[in-house]
Amino acid sequence: MSERRGVELADFWSRTAAQLIDAAWMLVLGFVLVNLGEGLRGGRDLSQGADLLLQLISALIILHFWATRQATPGKMLMRLRVVDADTGGMPPFPRLVARYAGYIISGLPLGLGYLWMLWDPRRQCWHDRLARTLVVQDPPRG
Repeated sequence: MSERRGVELADFWSRTAAQLIDAAWMLVLGFVLVNLGEGLRGGRDLSQGADLLLQLISALIILHFWATRQATPGKMLMRLRVVDADTGGMPPFPRLVARYAGYIISGLPLGLGYLWMLWDPRRQCWHDRLARTLVVQDPPRG
């Protein structure tokens, strides 16, 4: 799949804006879940298990959006979609899981894996390369 077939690859700034939008709504969701949990525990701090559960819930929400919409709310607002790099269709679920896990790899060396798209001819970050996905820009509606 390439731009030659009429597909526009998402640019750095659109992807960054989508990530910021997603971080904002996930922060609100995390705040609500933590406060609900504190109410149940009488105001004590989160245990490591509760923190792990919160991370798992976040991962499942992101994976659900990718698997059902090919995009998170931030990507939807920016008209971006995650697609299979070979077919342009829906990536298989195991590759979406690999993509999510790849976020850790992309972030480890001072975020170099996220910046990699600036030099990559297919604008792929490391997690995209790992999962064999692309992020594409949908045309404006109307």
